Formats: sequence, C-alpha cells, structure tokens
Amino acid sequence: MKEEKVLFTGIIQEIGRIKQLENYNSGLRLYVDLGKLISENLQIGESISLNGSCHTLEKLDNRIGQFFSSSETLSKTNFGLIRTGDFVNLELSLTPSTRMGGHFVSGHIDSVAKLLSYKQIGESYEVFFEIPDYLSKYVVNKGSVCLNGISLTVAKIENQSNVFSVAIIPHTWNETNLKYLKIGDLVNFEVDILSKYTEKLLQTNIGNN
Repeated sequence: MKEEKVLFTGIIQEIGRIKQLENYNSGLRLYVDLGKLISENLQIGESISLNGSCHTLEKLDNRIGQFFSSSETLSKTNFGLIRTGDFVNLELSLTPSTRMGGHFVSGHIDSVAKLLSYKQIGESYEVFFEIPDYLSKYVVNKGSVCLNGISLTVAKIENQSNVFSVAIIPHTWNETNLKYLKIGDLVNFEVDILSKYTEKLLQTNIGNN
C-alpha cells in the first residue's frame, strides 16, 4: 500500500498511556490507551501522532490502539526509552476542515531534546531544552518548534545557541504530558519544516548562480 503524506498541527487532543510494549523484529509494538480519542471514529490504517511521531493505527480493541515503531524511529525518538505506564501526547492528522491552531508538523522527528530546567512564572512555566548543535540553526526567537508533538513558540535562545526556552501556558501544561517530565528527560523534537524548505531553496539558488 502506498504511504500517504500527512500533516499535524501540534495541538494535542488527548493524553494516552502506554499499556503494553513488545519487542518485535528489531522494532517495538506499542499498545496505547487512546482515551477519548476513540470518539473520533478512528479507522485502521490512519495516522496518529504519538509524542509528535507519526504512527499508523494497526488495530483497535476498545480503547487500546496498536502501533509499531521501527528501529529507525527508535533511534531518532524517545520511544527507545519508553516504558509501560508512560503518558504520550496524541493528535489526529490534519484534514481540510481542521482549524490551524499551531503550525505545520510533519510527524518526522529530527532528534530528541533534553529537558534542562523549568521555572514557574505566575500560572505559566518557562521550560529550557537542549538540542544537538547541528539543529540550532533552525531555531529562531519567536519561531515555531515541536516538542513531544506540541506546537510551541521559542521564547528565548541562550548564549549557547543549542539551548532555548519555551513559555508554557496553564492549558498546555495541564492538557499535555509536559507536566509529567523530570529534569534530564528526553522529548521528541521537530524543527519547523518551513525552515528546511527555505534552506533548500537558498542552497539551490546559490548553486545556480
């Protein structure tokens, strides 16, 4: 079957929970309690974002969805460290009628980001992450990033260009798995895909001159 390109918006619809994990053919099969997401008339074969990583729904038994993470996915994401009982952010793929509340998210993870620290400011939080140096060029002040599937705006870039912070409003904190993270935890990180397209166009134009 031909794989279709899908997009997400980075607006989390539900927090799921890992009920069971099985090693399978150098990959990992995940059984996830999808919670209220099952009310969306899910279809086998459709794409669902798990912590920002695009996964295909293989089976559905009551509220439990079955997914498979390949060895490539495990090497690029935090699914290599995931455990039974962990919480995952869930989002259905973008449709023509979907409100565009975040930014275009491909569901293809670039790397992981490390949670360095956070501090509460009033009812909100400022959260600091560290990413690999080679991805820092894609992170700009007030630009978009995707962390564990959440569309967020860069609040500040530290002197170390691979360290940045995001401001988390109370709704996002309460309705995602950010509130369960601990210092040192790794989250899935995707840069704004528009920055990649821009980079490619600039490289092509320079090469043609």
